[in-house]
Amino acid sequence: MTRLNWSDYPNFSASEFACKCGCGRADMKPEFMAKLQELRNQVGPLEITSGFRCRNHPVEKNKKRPGAHSVGLAADIVPLKSRRYDLLTTISDMRFRGIGVAKTFIHIDEGHPYAYRPASWSY
Repeated sequence: MTRLNWSDYPNFSASEFACKCGCGRADMKPEFMAKLQELRNQVGPLEITSGFRCRNHPVEKNKKRPGAHSVGLAADIVPLKSRRYDLLTTISDMRFRGIGVAKTFIHIDEGHPYAYRPASWSY
């Protein structure tokens, strides 16, 4: 696997995307990170509440098949300066393939072989 050059994404770091199971992997895909950086450029600071998840991450282990987080194509985000509505509008305009809205975060992804995309949903 090609290692991600985190300096290409000046507003993000590997530690923000590290799997929280303890393995510390942050195997994000460059195409997803480029789109996320563009989103950040448009809406301002974002908190990453969940980035990469290995197959041993508790959320992924409970699924029939691992999801987009497990292949580095998803993140759960919280806007730090923009309104959630403005963030969702920009996400939609940028045509992220998966958009999930929860009370405390917004999930965005660029698809996965097992996922039906494009799609939007609420938790």
